[in-house]
Amino acid sequence: MANTNAPFGFSQYYGGAGGAPTFAQSVLRIASSNTTPIYTGDPVMPVTSPSTNGYITQASPGTTTLSGIFVGCQYLSTSQKRTVWSNYWPGSDTSSDVIAYVVTDPNARFVVMGNSTTFNIGGTLSSYTTSPIGKYAQFAIGSGSSTTGISGAYLNSVGTTVTFPFIVTDLITAPPGANGADPTTAYNWVVVGFNNQIARTNGAGPTGI
Repeated sequence: MANTNAPFGFSQYYGGAGGAPTFAQSVLRIASSNTTPIYTGDPVMPVTSPSTNGYITQASPGTTTLSGIFVGCQYLSTSQKRTVWSNYWPGSDTSSDVIAYVVTDPNARFVVMGNSTTFNIGGTLSSYTTSPIGKYAQFAIGSGSSTTGISGAYLNSVGTTVTFPFIVTDLITAPPGANGADPTTAYNWVVVGFNNQIARTNGAGPTGI
């Protein structure tokens, strides 16, 4: 069954070092002046302005150190005049800091869609000599949905650049016939861990890889 081109960002797969997924989150902040929308599943990174530690924004692809993966927020809505809990930050509608919830566990694993060519093994399940497993990975931010609040991020390339933000740890192959579970065709789902992240040394990869 062919996989569907439907990116969904980075969805936590299981917890650190083989543990159950606790979805442990850190409370960080988004400045009210930050007009960039941030969606559930988006990689986020620290910002230098405001200079106070703990402020984040949507990450740009590259070699910038990540804070983690955004999973929601709360803020005092100026339009609704009440506290809003949301799975995405729309980029406006508050005059005070936004409380952001971010998965920062350095050993967490995430499922993410690969692009059209790079992350499938292009043959049979025995063709792991061409597998991306163990390689550093770069993402594309894509376009998130203001309807669902879900990220449009996906994996875009692999390489030996030790400061790439992620490392590939596995390919999704089950259940058979499910979307994303055919690793021989485009848009297959991939398991990754943090590589270049605030709590991790570049190139170390998550514990247990």
